[in-house]
Amino acid sequence: MRVGEEGRGDVFPNVITYTTMIKAYCGKRLVSEALAIFKIMVADGVEPNRITYNTMVQGFCDAGRMELVKEVLDMDSFKPDTCTFNILVAAHCREGRIEDAMKVFNQMVELRVRRDSASYSMVIRALCENEEFAQAEELVDELLEKEVLKKRGGCTPLIAAYNPVFVYLCEHGKTKKARMLFGLLLDRRSKVDVPAFKTLILGHCREGDFEQGYELVLSMLKRDLVPDNECYIGVIDGFSQKGRMKFAWEALHRMLNSGLRPSTSTFHSVLLGLLNKDGCAKEAADLIEIMLERKIRQNVDLSTNLIDTLFRNCLNDRAYKIVTSLYDHGYYIKMEKLIASLCKEKKFMEAADLTLFSFKKCQNLGVAFPSMVMDGLCITGRASEAFWLFYELIENRSSSSSSAAAPRSLVALHHALEESGKMKEADFVAKQMRRASARIRERT
Repeated sequence: MRVGEEGRGDVFPNVITYTTMIKAYCGKRLVSEALAIFKIMVADGVEPNRITYNTMVQGFCDAGRMELVKEVLDMDSFKPDTCTFNILVAAHCREGRIEDAMKVFNQMVELRVRRDSASYSMVIRALCENEEFAQAEELVDELLEKEVLKKRGGCTPLIAAYNPVFVYLCEHGKTKKARMLFGLLLDRRSKVDVPAFKTLILGHCREGDFEQGYELVLSMLKRDLVPDNECYIGVIDGFSQKGRMKFAWEALHRMLNSGLRPSTSTFHSVLLGLLNKDGCAKEAADLIEIMLERKIRQNVDLSTNLIDTLFRNCLNDRAYKIVTSLYDHGYYIKMEKLIASLCKEKKFMEAADLTLFSFKKCQNLGVAFPSMVMDGLCITGRASEAFWLFYELIENRSSSSSSAAAPRSLVALHHALEESGKMKEADFVAKQMRRASARIRERT
């Protein structure tokens, strides 16, 4: 089969020419024509190479002409290589002939043909699909032991091809083994696969190894992949159960940055954990501010405990800011509980600020709590501050008939002001006491 032009020397087709034509015929499933081209090639004295033979094997397998495949394999000039056997294994697996695929796979050892990652991945996947998981795991062990994935050459394996065995291993408490295999595949720069990541993340979480699960979450993010809700919630709940609240908060924050929205209960669970953990007041404050920004429903007990925690950690400005924000968004806190706690901690000025804030927000505290705060201020030598609170309460009370403080507290305030030389303020308190007494007499 020659091509020539008069006056220019003869031009003969080479092995590439013939192989290209064979591939074209095989692609059209014209296997008889492909075989005819091969015979012409040999007759013309052009020696086929391994690509030529493997092209025919691939084409004949795709066409389901296994008798022609056998004919090629029986040719004395052809020595099958790894690619050849992989083509045969793939063909058998595709047709569901698992036993035949395993026979070919085992023949590779007998004929001293190297089995690469593709060889293993195909039979492992086929065995898993046939629910022969024990045998598939044996091959995984062999793959790891022989460090097949660390050897150079061959095609880059697909992580997705190993998904069935990942699922099996992770569902049977063998996530560490699956992780070893997964790590080797990543080292080979295999195409990343989101389902594989998810399988391993949830596997680690089921086995209580939340740190490893979170590492995979971070690995996904570095590759611009987005873990789903189940992956994030798995590590968040796990860290929360172990009391690793800063990690739980970090994972939740990354989840939000990924554009996902966890349930309200998840927010509340992490917030509760942060409040119960020493040294996490700032993180708890950050979380509740995000909740307000994203319009997540608040829990009054958690909100109250957060403000108390902030005051305990001397984060007063943050506490005042969040209290204001809560009320601006239509929420409230248990002010009586918080004021009592502050008084117990002898934080009377903070208690005074919140008392006045409550009155301005029309949250009725009665007279007991303002009296408690005023008494505390007087006892600690802060009569001027107690008077300031009393005066502001009078200015902000809802009606002229309501009392701002209990009579005994007013008496204590009057004495404290006199002792500190604040006679003008003491006279003002005395005047208010007389008015209060007059109102009482009028009612009786």
